Amino acid sequence: MPSPPLNTLISNTSTALVSCATLVALQACTPTSSPSELTEDQGTIDASDMAATDFGADQDVADDGSAEPEDMRSSAPDASSMIDMQDPEDANADLDASADAGANDMGDDQEPAPPAALQRWLVGDHADAMVAPLGPAFILMGGGPDVDEAFHWWKPYHAGGDVVVLRASGADGYNDYLHREIGDVDSVETLLVDTRELADSEYVAWRVERAEAIFIAGGDQSKYLSQWRDTALQGALERALQRGAAIGGTSAGCAILGGFIYAANEGTIYSDEALADPYDMRLTLEREFLTTTRLVDVITDTHFYERDRLGRLIAFVARLREDGWSQQPLGIGVDEGTALVVAPDGMASVLGQGYIYVVDGSLEPSTCEAGTPLEFTALPYTRVGPGEPFSLPTRIDLEFDRSVDVSGGELISDDLY
Repeated sequence: MPSPPLNTLISNTSTALVSCATLVALQACTPTSSPSELTEDQGTIDASDMAATDFGADQDVADDGSAEPEDMRSSAPDASSMIDMQDPEDANADLDASADAGANDMGDDQEPAPPAALQRWLVGDHADAMVAPLGPAFILMGGGPDVDEAFHWWKPYHAGGDVVVLRASGADGYNDYLHREIGDVDSVETLLVDTRELADSEYVAWRVERAEAIFIAGGDQSKYLSQWRDTALQGALERALQRGAAIGGTSAGCAILGGFIYAANEGTIYSDEALADPYDMRLTLEREFLTTTRLVDVITDTHFYERDRLGRLIAFVARLREDGWSQQPLGIGVDEGTALVVAPDGMASVLGQGYIYVVDGSLEPSTCEAGTPLEFTALPYTRVGPGEPFSLPTRIDLEFDRSVDVSGGELISDDLY
């Protein structure tokens, strides 16, 4: 893997903005080291595999009980890579031109100053690329190794503009990957938004609204929802989509992109537990974090085959149907190392090494009650791989060629996956 460029943590003891020209003078700084890969089933680090892995909100422990990091693109930068702004007066004197370059002409507004508590990392040009995105387009990624092909796929839609990576933990692991390895972007800025105060900050909303592409890293979807819902950040995400921005997420980041969301507010729930009681207190559902016609009836799940999640996805859609949230909910489960990409016209395609599984929730469950095992007869679903496009939300070319019975809290089928 080539040595990465300087990904700089911008100290917020000053409101000065650092341009690429300033970074050139800092080449002696040590670059951020590349993260190594976690072998999920063993909970050990495999230094020979440098692919990044994101683990979602309810991924605090592996199935064998071993601890897991939430995101392997979350490594903290070397202290030597941080710009020291201990003398704000001197720094501001040196960087007046950079601050001026940071102004954005979308309207007559001036870029707000970042809050002192905000951790952010930038690679590329801080000034707005001033290009028009051609979306909205979506990447629904299933966790595990990132799907390079998906990030190449969204290039025509972000039009070489600016990318913002949102997360509530971790650091700058996506910056070099998206800017140098994937390429064709003006800049990549990671914002660590881990409080409602930061999510309500003018700077965060300003940068997100003007981004041509936004990617939400893995982590904890319950934190994303509790810290971002009903804030300026949520509004900025909506406005970015209205501008035509591309937006994607992996693992927990994928979970919040659908019209319906498994929120994991009470921790994770496994398939057998969800089937045994679809109203288990851990099966917490929310809706409409983002409103988009393409994913309006969709609820997602990730790490799908690897963690045997068909059962709980079926429980999700049963609840949506039973509670009257949707008459035609669509459950989409995405394998690790796999992405479902959705173009502006609604054409959806699978990229990567695995499959997606789509559950048709329009069939009413035979039994869906608190404290009682879920019951379904011949619930339709399908498996979709690369080269099998279909349309959302119309579901054209989506053939539900499989079915499963649910009885006594168990899935009954000869071949589930």
